[in-house]
Amino acid sequence: MNGIDNLLEKYFNGVSSTEEEKRLKNYFKGAGVLPEHEVYRPLFAVFNNERQIKAPVMIFPYKKIKRPAFTRRIIIPAAGAAAVVLLAITLSTLNRRCPQPAEYVVIVNGKQVVNPYKARQYAESMFWEAEKIVERSHQPFREAADMKKNLNAEKILRETEQKIEYIKTNHAQ
Repeated sequence: MNGIDNLLEKYFNGVSSTEEEKRLKNYFKGAGVLPEHEVYRPLFAVFNNERQIKAPVMIFPYKKIKRPAFTRRIIIPAAGAAAVVLLAITLSTLNRRCPQPAEYVVIVNGKQVVNPYKARQYAESMFWEAEKIVERSHQPFREAADMKKNLNAEKILRETEQKIEYIKTNHAQ
């Protein structure tokens, strides 16, 4: 019965199909169960018996509590009036707390700044910082332009010729 061993292995690994599980249940219901499989018979017997077990039906008694009509006539309008008063108080409180919108708002480091003096001060400092960065970034270009100006080949050749002529005229005498 190698087939039953394979079915049991699949069943306990959780990969058996519904059809294979039915074959196992029928096998354990019958009389031809091998001695090495007898260990599993109680498990499959429980599955067969579970269909016969029915959960008891619980009936909870329902008691209707009657409130006097007078209480209903007073509580419902009073609760409504209290809700209206509470709503009015909440709205008036919220109205007072809402700030008036500013003419403009500037966001500085994630915070709103509505004071124009502080916003302008911050903007000017940021512009000065940006100008310094631009000046530093242009410095290598200026140095390169100065080097190009100083390393002008025509100028160097002309100056060298002038020096040679000067040397020739002064030392030739």
